[in-house]
Amino acid sequence: MKELVDLVGLGEVPPGWSHIRKEVSPGGAQPLPGAYLKWYDVHSPDRVISEAERDQARRFLEYETDSGALAFRNELGFVILHRSGAAFHFLIVCVWREVNEMWQVLYLKEADGTYQQIPDAERFRPVQCVWELGPTSHEREARSRYLSSPRDEASKRAYVEDLYTGTV
Repeated sequence: MKELVDLVGLGEVPPGWSHIRKEVSPGGAQPLPGAYLKWYDVHSPDRVISEAERDQARRFLEYETDSGALAFRNELGFVILHRSGAAFHFLIVCVWREVNEMWQVLYLKEADGTYQQIPDAERFRPVQCVWELGPTSHEREARSRYLSSPRDEASKRAYVEDLYTGTV
């Protein structure tokens, strides 16, 4: 492997940007036809996600499922509703497929708009940011515990009740 000598100009962060900590809290379950999804809200401490915003995202997922745009295969998974600043919400739906693979659909809502799926127009596309990876890391561990279990009804219940709360 070639060693990089000069990293100047690579991975630069704008000088005015400062990293903040965000809160992760469970927001209840989202049962849908063919899926049972855990729910996580991710937000800065001063911009909590309102019940109305969460309800809008839940109704959107119900519509997507009812319309056939979002099809589940009798799966377990989780949802992340991330308030990114004042103007954006990311809605990330993740399910466990092929036993150990996390599959994801990513939606974006700008200001007072509606959720839109982010298109797959480029090879590189957004997946998750550092804050969204907090609950995802927890879910990876929870799924690993489930896969190492007898995988019976009690094990499934333990998985769906294993939720993350904290600062990321």
